[in-house]
Amino acid sequence: MAIKSTVLAEKMHASLTAETITAFVAEVQQGYEESTSAEARKKVGHFGTSPVIARFMAGMFTRIQTENIRILDPGAGTGILTAAVCDRIAGLKSPKKVEAVLYENEPALIELLYKTMAKARHILEQRGHEFDFQIIQGDFVLSQNLQKRDLFEETGSSHQLFDLVIMNPPYYKLRKSSQHAKSLSSIVHGQPNIYALFMAVGAELLKDGGEIVAITPRSYCSGLYFRDFRRWFFDRINPFRFHIFESRTKVFRENGVLQENIILAGKKGKISNNVKLTVSDGRELTSIYQHQIPLSRIIDNSTKDRIVRLSSNTLDQRITDIVDSWPVRFRELGLAVSTGPIVSFRAREFLLNKENNSQVVPLLSMHNVRPFTTVWPVNKNGKAVYFEVCEDSKSLLVPMKNYVLLKRFTSKEEKRRIVAGILMADKFSANWVGLENHLNYIYKLKSELSKTEAYGLAALLNSALIDRYFRTINGNTQVNATEIRTLPLLPMRDIKMIGEKIQKIPQLDPLVIEEIILDYLGINGKIKNYLRKISV
Repeated sequence: MAIKSTVLAEKMHASLTAETITAFVAEVQQGYEESTSAEARKKVGHFGTSPVIARFMAGMFTRIQTENIRILDPGAGTGILTAAVCDRIAGLKSPKKVEAVLYENEPALIELLYKTMAKARHILEQRGHEFDFQIIQGDFVLSQNLQKRDLFEETGSSHQLFDLVIMNPPYYKLRKSSQHAKSLSSIVHGQPNIYALFMAVGAELLKDGGEIVAITPRSYCSGLYFRDFRRWFFDRINPFRFHIFESRTKVFRENGVLQENIILAGKKGKISNNVKLTVSDGRELTSIYQHQIPLSRIIDNSTKDRIVRLSSNTLDQRITDIVDSWPVRFRELGLAVSTGPIVSFRAREFLLNKENNSQVVPLLSMHNVRPFTTVWPVNKNGKAVYFEVCEDSKSLLVPMKNYVLLKRFTSKEEKRRIVAGILMADKFSANWVGLENHLNYIYKLKSELSKTEAYGLAALLNSALIDRYFRTINGNTQVNATEIRTLPLLPMRDIKMIGEKIQKIPQLDPLVIEEIILDYLGINGKIKNYLRKISV
């Protein structure tokens, strides 16, 4: 493979000189990316780490002064993360004995890995250190033979374990029936993602007191799919630092990744009282904001779900405190939230674009839901607007009642993570309604939502106040019913009062609605100004 000569040091960071191992690997990585398509790399879950981020991650380790250092780099790519750790070691005065084990499943990268690790050995030996490396071509998760032993058992003698684990694992969804999911069935729920399995196995292979640094999507921080993983992982790994990238697109912008990304640094076994939280706008890591937060406020175990709550600034942390102080949850208000039962591709025979001789009811999907309203019919890209009613389809319908409808996914262009519309039953003549699977719907268990209650709930859910709170626990574009169920809420009398005020205003202006909510709650000062600004 022809490797083009490029001076990434000038482009990426002033401190990346030609003498560093990281700069050398960055050139090799650039050559690989220029010779392969983004689609091909995405197919195998390969998203290369920039040299700036690699060095930033390597700088998070505190266990770097020991005489012997054993490093694990699963899903190593061209080896830029190991290179960044080696650059740190190269700058140490006392000689170190370093061993690196690198796993890579992509055949095209193996030769490049040998080339980059040979360079690492050369530079480290010049600086008086020893460096041995082992490159294993194969699947990192399956190669651990986890089917033959329980992940919850002891791994074995400590000499087989690692002092440092550094990773940018692949990212793609798995079927629950896959070999990977079966090998870690104790921590898998629903449709898992390969990156969480890398994190689990990496944590398992750490020595007691060893450290892990991982850049991953933020989606593991909440949600039902990752609940068992969080319980297992945070029973073993105690985070001492999180880094948040405020932009959803800048970290892996060449690859079209829309997940929010975070970096976790944690220690096995030893509990940290405080967690350092840093924030940057993009991958250049300029204008980093940082503060210390007690671990108990980062990992919320009030529901035993170990939800990770990451506030990007002190005002968001104060907003979290305000909402957490609200006294009730959904079920205590007699509310429930469910997901629409109609999966379109499984119910094609019942989907209709126009009325026919059959009995039909309205079909609602995400494009029908707008803040405080439901717009129907909407002929968007030929999508169905009716659902046929027959014996085979009745089980997919819900009674026509007053609901608050939530989009389960939001696009990056939308200002709010939660978009709450209102469905009023008296606007439709049908007794039933079809709700597509990309919607969640809120209802009362033993009665029906009143119009005032629906407006009050929708006002809270559409507010900038709840949006900022929700972003501390949710790191992707999905709004899951599980997360809605755990949201703190106001007592129903307060929800009704807000609903009454909202119904009296002539236009549902977001800023006016925000003012009503903040004034009712007595929220003033910097928080009010902050929320007013992001409401526009």
